[in-house]
Parts: sequence; C-alpha cells; structure tokens
Amino acid sequence: MPDTPIDIANAIMLQAYRIASITAYNRVEPSPRTSDFDRSLKAEVRDALWMLTRQWQLGEFQGDDAGTPVTAQILGEHTNIDRVGLPSGKVFPYDGSLPLETVVERERMAPTLFLAVQMGRYFIKLMRANTTGISLDRFIARYPLGFTVDPNDHEGLQLYRAVNGKVFNGYQLYQDILTTDAGATETRYASWLDSVENNDLSSADRTQLKDLAAPFTAWCLRNYSQPEQAEDSAWQTEHLEYQFAAASAAGTDQKTLIADQYFEGRLDWYSVDLDSGRSLTLPSEPGPDGSTTENFVSFIPAPVSFKGMPNPRFWAMEENQTDFGKIDTSVTGLLHLLFAEFGLIYSNDWFMLPYPLQINTLCEIAGIVVTDVFGQHVLVRPAGSGPESDWQRWALFHHTDRNSTASGVSRFYLAPALLKSLEGEPLEEVNFLRDEMANMVWAVEDTVPSQAGRGTDGKEMALKETTATPFTPAGDAKIRYVLGTAVPDNWIPFVPVHIEGSDTEIRLQRARLPGAKGALGMVLTEKPAPYFVYEEEVPRSGVIVRRAYQRARWLNGKTCLWIGRTKEAGRGEGWSNLKFDQIEPIEQAGDSS
Repeated sequence: MPDTPIDIANAIMLQAYRIASITAYNRVEPSPRTSDFDRSLKAEVRDALWMLTRQWQLGEFQGDDAGTPVTAQILGEHTNIDRVGLPSGKVFPYDGSLPLETVVERERMAPTLFLAVQMGRYFIKLMRANTTGISLDRFIARYPLGFTVDPNDHEGLQLYRAVNGKVFNGYQLYQDILTTDAGATETRYASWLDSVENNDLSSADRTQLKDLAAPFTAWCLRNYSQPEQAEDSAWQTEHLEYQFAAASAAGTDQKTLIADQYFEGRLDWYSVDLDSGRSLTLPSEPGPDGSTTENFVSFIPAPVSFKGMPNPRFWAMEENQTDFGKIDTSVTGLLHLLFAEFGLIYSNDWFMLPYPLQINTLCEIAGIVVTDVFGQHVLVRPAGSGPESDWQRWALFHHTDRNSTASGVSRFYLAPALLKSLEGEPLEEVNFLRDEMANMVWAVEDTVPSQAGRGTDGKEMALKETTATPFTPAGDAKIRYVLGTAVPDNWIPFVPVHIEGSDTEIRLQRARLPGAKGALGMVLTEKPAPYFVYEEEVPRSGVIVRRAYQRARWLNGKTCLWIGRTKEAGRGEGWSNLKFDQIEPIEQAGDSS
C-alpha cells in the first residue's frame, strides 16, 4: 500500500533528526576609520544642549536641597587637666612637661651595682674637671661598694671585680646630697666634708666639692625620671595593672578621668573613662576654678578624598589604585558593604573640618553651624544627642561616664601620650601560669635583674651551690615514700586563699617552697607579705609581666628615660610536676634500667 501523507511527514522529521545541525554566528566587529584614538578619548563636547538633555534624562537636575558647604563655625569647650592622682591617695600637679606614660609608669631606680658605679664615675668626672689634688681614697672609704653579688650572677661578679676599690658608691653619695638630718642645717654630704676626718682639706677644696653637688644632682634628674617617693607608684600588684586618675581644676564643674586597667604601655584616649562622682584635690589649690574655656573657630570644609576615589564627572578619570570590585564579602558583611557604598556612591558628599586642639585638653564640641552656597545655616549637633538615641546610644571617640551611662555629654581627651618610644631588653620577665594538676598558680621568673644593670636568666640565678645528698636505701627496700617532689627555685607558688569575710571568693597569695631562694625580681618582692593577686587576673592562658627601660623624646626636646611595665597574654598552662605523698620504686645497683 502506498504511504499516507502522515507517514511521509514522520519519515521526513526522523531524517531531520539524523542530520547534525551546525549553527553559524557572525561576530560584529568595528571598522574604525582611523587607527588614532587620541581625539576620541578627549571626550570633546560638541553640543552643549545634547549634554544638558542627557543630564535631564539621568535625573541630575532633580534638586534634593543639598547645597555645598562654604563655611563652618565650630564651638568647643576646652578643659585643661592639671593634676594626677595615684592609688595611694596622693595628688600632685601635672603641667604636661612630661608624657603621661612617664608620669604613670616610672618607678624608683633600684640601688644596683651598675647604677652606683655609673653615678660614681660621673662624679669622678666632675671632680677631675673642676678640682685639683683631691684623692679618691676618702670617697672610696666613705662610700664603699658594699654589694653582695649572687654567685650565679656572672656579669655582676665581673663588674664588681673590675671596679671594686677603684670607684665609690655614687648612688649613696646622691642620697647623702638629698638628705638633711633632723636639726642639721646642711646635707649629709656637706656635713661630712666639714667633719674632722676631712681636716686636711683646704677651705677652697671643700667649697669646690660642695659646688659639685648641684651639677651632679641635675645630671641624675636629667637622666632618670623617677617619682619623689618609692610609694608614689601607680602599679597595683593585686591587679598586675596601672591605676591612676587625672582631673581638671577643683570647682563645681571639675572633670575627672580614671584609668584602672592600663597595662599596654601605650596610653591614649580609650585608656580613660569619665567619673563624675570622683574629685581630686591638691594639697594647696592654686586658685578658683577657671579651667574651662570656650573656643570658637571658623573653617572652610574640605572634601574627603582617598586613593581610587570615584569622580562625579565623566571627563575626570579615576586612579585604579583601589579596586572596589575585589572586596570579598557576603550579604551579612555589613561593614564591607557600608565601606563600598561610601566609596562608590556617597564619597563626594563628605567633608572634613580641621579642629586644632592642645594636648592634655578635654574637649566637648557644643555644635557646628554649616553655611551652604544657598546661604542656609544648618546646626549640626553631636551624634547621639537626640532623645531617640536614649535606648541605643553609641558613639565613637566618646568617654563613658561610669556614674551615668546614659549621659549625652560627648567629651574627648587628647592625652599627652607618646607616638613612639624605644624599649630595651627586659630587666625582668615573670610568667604567671596555671597548674591545674597542683591546683595553684606559679610565677615563673624567666628573667631577673642583674647587678650589672641588665636582665639575666632566672633559671641560672635560682641554682644552688649545695647539692642534694643522694638517697641511700636501707636494706633491700624496693620502694620509698616521697613527701613532695622538687620544683625549680625560679617557680614561685601562689596558693588560693579565701578573701576575708567570704566563703566563696578566693585570691592568690604568694608562698615559698621549703629550702628555696624565693623570688629575686622586683615584681614579686616589691611588696612585703602578705602578697596577693586576684584570681581573675591570671586566666587560663596566663599573663606575662615585663619590666624594661623606656626612652622617648618629648615635645620640648627633653629625653625621658624610665622603667615601665607591660602585661600581655601568656603561653598557656604549665606543669610543675609537684606531687605529694608518692610511692616510688628504688633502682638497685644491679638493675639494667
């Protein structure tokens, strides 16, 4: 039978599927009339009306009442900080002649052999330059180097052997120059020169030696920045941190700043908080309160700019130094998205106003009045000052008032802090670590001060001259009872004890192992027993406290040298291998082990 039309159509379709289909594309390529594109890249404006039409089409003529600022007036209230308070309760005036870090961190110089020799050598230099025919024997006999150097302090022993009998104790001489006994009219140093044992000195020699006290004292004060008294220290051993307060002149509107967790070695505005409930009073107030002054300035706002900033005009090409397309973020990366939005959309809507401010000033901006090109005046209030921000107030560069967290006052303290300082090798390094097996905290003195003026290995300094008597078993005993194992002497134990009046809260108290030397450094010996450290100050990771020389140059060109301390996170937990009530096997002489 012949095929029906339907069968024929199906056969044609099946045949079409068996044949491969090849689709061809034609690429549209430009055919430039010239190979020189310089004129095209110029973006020449041929028809101004066409450009205006395009601007109208893109909505650039829609006004949003955003005039460009022309001038801005700023009103600020400045308060000068003129006093510093220590945890001991002492308050002394502060004029900014020294960095605030120096005033807070500095401590009294320990009378080491190195310091005594250095000061003695300088006084000898003054004697040779200003006097004649005066022997050093009388000074060596009066101020001998009576230092007891630890046998493990090798550098200290070398220094002592090199200078003993050749240099006198300059530190003790300096103390005699500063000390006047009760009922005396002259210092100890001057009284000694006038004593019977110096009758062989002529009147001119005595006068010359007395005159050397002034330049010698000036040299000591110029080289080392120290507090007046040893107890004038802001370091708190219980917290392993510095604590201090600073305030303006006393009066009805005294402003007080406090810092109770300063240990970084770098002081800035975020190190202090406001405390409206605290006041600092000097022993003798200079006068009535006049520390707060108004400062009114006017500036021309400058647009904010950065590298790679998009330009708002077509014919101004941007630099490709900032690639906003490579920002790696997600839909939840709000900070990255805000940064990209600022840089790409609103970057040309921000302006910057300079505001000169003297250091050591607490500033509060009362308001900013901006005048735009249309002659309108806009008052800009501090951020977060409106009533709608009372429940979620947040501000940057803002000091929190500890007595009123909801306070809308915005103050900023430009601290007289250092931008850069030099730090020497650690004189002392103490590692506070937790030992969960022994249920205590250890303060490991990795570095301790040497009489040579540097830091030395704490493990070597802890070695003992005597050796332990070897254990001799009685009879053929196979085991022995050990009351407690030994721990290196540079491991100082801190045992938990209850705080008085509490059955739950504890703190750590410094202890001492039987037969151990005890602590050798300043951090663990500057405070007599009982020596406490709060338990929360030693976390599971531990803390490391360092003492080192700090040197910096201040605004007036003066060089400041002091000893400061820093605290940082430790290296984790430790194990002292301290065990009690142990039964150990006794190795016999014939054992193969």
